[in-house]
Amino acid sequence: CSTLLFWNQEETICDRKRPTKVHLQKLLTKLISKTKNKKQHEKIIENINKEIITTTTTTTTTIQNEQKKKDEKENHDSSTFIPTTVTHTEELQSNMDTQQSLVTQNVPEETPESSEPLLESVDSKQIHQDSQIESTTSLTIPSERNQPLSQTRIWALKIDNQYDNHLVVAFFDQTRLFHLQNDEIEEIELPAFDFQHQTLFCTNVTSNQYLQITTYSIRLIGNNGQNLLLEWKNENNEITVASSNQTQCVCAIGNELFYFEIGPASLKETSKCQLPYNIACLDITPLNSRDERTNLCVIGLWTQISVWICRLPTLDILHRESLTSDTLPRSVAMITFDGQPYVFVSLADGPIVYYLLDIEHGLLYERKKVPLGTKPTTLTICQHTDLSSTSNNSRTVLFACSDHPSVISSTNNKLVFSSVNLREIVCMCSFNSEYYGPSLTLVTDMGVILGRIDDIQKLHVRSLILGESVKRIAYMDEEKIYIILTQYMDLYQTDNIAPISKQAYQKIDCTTNIEKMKELTEQQQQDDAYNSIVVLDQHTHEAHTSVKLLNNEEATSLCVLTFADDPSIPYIAVGTTIVFNDEDVPKCGRLILFRYKNGHMNMVAEKELNDIPYRMLPFQGKLLVSIGTSIRLYKFSLENHELIQLSKTSIECVECLELKVKDDFILTGDLMRSLTVLRYNVDENKFENIAHDPHPQWTKACEFIDDDTFVCAEDGGNIVSCHKNSGSTKEQERNILNELGSYHLGEEINLFRRGCLVTQQTSESAITLETCILMGAISGYIGLLLQLPPTLYKLLMSLQLALAEYVPSVGKIDHGTWRSFDSDGRSNVSSGFVDGDLIETYLDLPKTVQHDLIKDLHGENNVQLNATVEELVKIIEELARIH
Repeated sequence: CSTLLFWNQEETICDRKRPTKVHLQKLLTKLISKTKNKKQHEKIIENINKEIITTTTTTTTTIQNEQKKKDEKENHDSSTFIPTTVTHTEELQSNMDTQQSLVTQNVPEETPESSEPLLESVDSKQIHQDSQIESTTSLTIPSERNQPLSQTRIWALKIDNQYDNHLVVAFFDQTRLFHLQNDEIEEIELPAFDFQHQTLFCTNVTSNQYLQITTYSIRLIGNNGQNLLLEWKNENNEITVASSNQTQCVCAIGNELFYFEIGPASLKETSKCQLPYNIACLDITPLNSRDERTNLCVIGLWTQISVWICRLPTLDILHRESLTSDTLPRSVAMITFDGQPYVFVSLADGPIVYYLLDIEHGLLYERKKVPLGTKPTTLTICQHTDLSSTSNNSRTVLFACSDHPSVISSTNNKLVFSSVNLREIVCMCSFNSEYYGPSLTLVTDMGVILGRIDDIQKLHVRSLILGESVKRIAYMDEEKIYIILTQYMDLYQTDNIAPISKQAYQKIDCTTNIEKMKELTEQQQQDDAYNSIVVLDQHTHEAHTSVKLLNNEEATSLCVLTFADDPSIPYIAVGTTIVFNDEDVPKCGRLILFRYKNGHMNMVAEKELNDIPYRMLPFQGKLLVSIGTSIRLYKFSLENHELIQLSKTSIECVECLELKVKDDFILTGDLMRSLTVLRYNVDENKFENIAHDPHPQWTKACEFIDDDTFVCAEDGGNIVSCHKNSGSTKEQERNILNELGSYHLGEEINLFRRGCLVTQQTSESAITLETCILMGAISGYIGLLLQLPPTLYKLLMSLQLALAEYVPSVGKIDHGTWRSFDSDGRSNVSSGFVDGDLIETYLDLPKTVQHDLIKDLHGENNVQLNATVEELVKIIEELARIH
């Protein structure tokens, strides 16, 4: 009846849905992140165990919890933060729900014009999920003052302890101090701390002292927070920004910059200077995490919108870097990754600009820009511990707190931006607790969370155990559901796993008004295979509805669409066939049309077929179906509630197994006769045969690259690209698909989908994501195809030949031999494709080798290709970043 009701099987009544209550001592979560492992052929495995015990609470609490969950589920980031401590149980459950969500980002289908369509094959990296599983507990921070968290800052302190045991939380008009002991938290007030003003910076400093910088003063504190040793303040103006390390401190008052040296019971102002504009942000973090001081200070300015580097302790200006094309700087950070110093600058509208830093001369160079979110970002340097490593090695990472929080790290001298799945993080700090171990403390709009991030080098893949085979899957955005076609066999029944189709709240037996199907299904004995249509919730993956098909009826195709005559209502179309053991080819089937609304599935129409409906797709507000050797187009009549056939074409094929559409064009993949391109003539309401591939092959999958370029996969582990010569004046040439390239992938691809694994890309990137195509294989392999401009293709192909000679091959198999096309007695040297995995090995080579490999790069006709190492590295990094 509504989302607040559920079917109570024990009492056989419709009951109110019980809100989820988490028993924290039994809750197991898994913590993941976004990048990649470089092993090509490992299987993606990951099992997450979860125990949730439900209990009944009031209706008001139920509605509030459901709304919080719904808000959290709207977030679809790529990696997962694992809370260790949460201030609100509802937030913990909301984070768990978000962890279970699965999202596919689609890329627009428009492609740039290119005179010579060429492809790059980027093999997927398949990853093990070896994350540690952490149990969680719940703490409640006292909140009687009801302070907002949107402008909060937070720091960890070690007070009379070698571990972090205190949290300083700064609000816009005051400061609060919390003591953490084991799993308990208590607000305290130490005499030497200032709680009446906003804290701008707070840290442990040399000689077991503490430095608190507020808008009012700088306070040097000793004796475990009991004694105020020294205080510096400006009587006329407030301090606006500040930064400190173990022995140095800087602060700004408007456009004035002050520098202090910190010693035992000593805080000495040694220099100051005046800049032309007000100071927006500062950082004096040592570039070596083992150092207690630095000789550089990075400054972000208002008005002029620039970043300055000055020398410490003199405050002499070494470098000015203009940001005139960007918005205001909000946070700056100096950090070293893999021995290379960087300066990161976050901007007011969300992006991050970063530079390489010459520490000797204070120069910034090689500017790059990455869009992260849409709100101001706060940069915080923290220590990350790899929980999956037995040594628990710690390394420095940069945490970007924003509406799309990310962890910035480095692998093999390449920066990696790993998204975190919390919806919005206001600020954070490292918290190395004796009780919780190396952790992070994060402030979100829901409260304060203490937790960990797992190995940043892992991609999260969550496996759902459904208890039966899945044949097709579709997604309905309006209802936030997945529709899957499943098959369950008694032969494989186990006591431990219940089929997902039998767990649904609503169970329906599908019926038919087609007399022929009634007779066929009633005459046969009950088959041991049960076929169902199951509706899963996008976030919880619970089965809402299960529709059991007729005896011996198998579902073969599925899609979600809206019809032109009823554009506001989405429909679920399912193609089925009746399968008998004594028939080689099924000869009877039907199309079924369903409506799903508010948790209820209703059948609205069915259409009898005389062959197997292999594929179906939405097409111009109609339903396009490949049935046997024909392509048929249907519309839906609202008056009669029936599917009406508009057009049918029979093509010269054995079985039309694959179907793709783009604008008016239709691409079909035949079992044995490769590709055929059709065009739908709207005026005459018929399909026209445009072109076909004359080479016979066992086609497994196909896809459009653009209007005239196509890619297909065949059962020998090869992929082939074809081109339609639309500009030819000869009809015979226009009717033939010419092979552009062929490539042995070594994987049996059975699926192409337009889209990309990532959505973030540098705004200054020369690589477009519009032509990205994902490909999936029966082994679990996921790969990526990308169309390259001709000039870039020639450069990378030349580099590939050089790398093939230098990089040792696996098993001493020649790279050219391995990638050569070979199928059914037809063989060709690989062409038209660039091996993305081989190209990316260039990034791991020593600089001297990189220079040597590109000294003598030549393209076609022995034309010299001029490129620098820096240019190539930038291009390859951009290619690596998109998968």
